[in-house]
Amino acid sequence: MFGSVLALILGMAVSSPILVPNLALAEKVQIEVDVVYAYFGVQEFSGNITGLWRNTDAPWELRLMSYFIVLNVTNRSGKTAMIDDFDGTAAEEIFVHSGNNVNRSIDVNVTTVAPRAPGDTLRLAENFQTSGEGFGITKINAIVSDTRNLRLPPPGWSLYWAPSESRLIGLTGMAEIPGLIYAVLMNGTVYLFGKAEGRAIGGSYSMGFSLKLVQLRIFGRELLYNAVLSENQMLRIYSNGLDVEIETRR
Repeated sequence: MFGSVLALILGMAVSSPILVPNLALAEKVQIEVDVVYAYFGVQEFSGNITGLWRNTDAPWELRLMSYFIVLNVTNRSGKTAMIDDFDGTAAEEIFVHSGNNVNRSIDVNVTTVAPRAPGDTLRLAENFQTSGEGFGITKINAIVSDTRNLRLPPPGWSLYWAPSESRLIGLTGMAEIPGLIYAVLMNGTVYLFGKAEGRAIGGSYSMGFSLKLVQLRIFGRELLYNAVLSENQMLRIYSNGLDVEIETRR
């Protein structure tokens, strides 16, 4: 009997180093994402602008557009997280899929959902459950799609998020858009999609996303969606090119 007990103790001691990491790898964080700000500005061209001139009367000519999309990302878990993958997209239509055999087309064999009226929002934590396999999105007439994988973070940016920590992440840049996409943008009703992926320290990856249909405010060739700023506030982006803070105008 003593030999049996000793063998059991030794077996547990040998197996414990294997079981503990497996349990750690199963840990996931809950990531909440919201697209809170989106700005699009289309450059006006003339023959006096050296290097940027476009003949916008020509159907094949591309226009130059600047964009600034801000995600509000929150670590909703009680664990420290490493969140390092972000996506910001604007398009005429966006569909979110969950299931197997998802491809770029809309597949009737999977769950396909999207908000149907301006102001509607679809979030992972509230409305949509993914199977873990086959998650994807279909973008129709994408205006801009910006993805940042930051597992090698830029100087001054931290990929570590404390429990319940919330940060604003800015995705900004310039892109050329054809006439069709310009028309979609200037129509003013667009889908905005934001996604973030990360993991608990020593855990496995999880994600959160937000998909909303919004009506942009149009100021000439500039368009705006704003759910975060009051009239006396402005956004400032840190030197790391990602973190954004809200500042009161002086």
